[in-house]
Amino acid sequence: MEQDTHTPFTINLGWVHPRAIQALKGLTRDQLDGRRKAGKYIEGVHWVKDPVGTVMWHFENLNSWIEGE
Repeated sequence: MEQDTHTPFTINLGWVHPRAIQALKGLTRDQLDGRRKAGKYIEGVHWVKDPVGTVMWHFENLNSWIEGE
């Protein structure tokens, strides 16, 4: 993959709230939960529950899943 020389750095978002996924990727909470419950996303890789029980999503790992990696 050719590196973009115009971008001096990359920001990784890591674990984010489903609202961030919807705003930045266009996937709704219903779509995320449906795919999670169907076993398409892996716990600990694509999603985790935070200490209060909210499902958080790993922004970059979802990219890999979407791209088929």
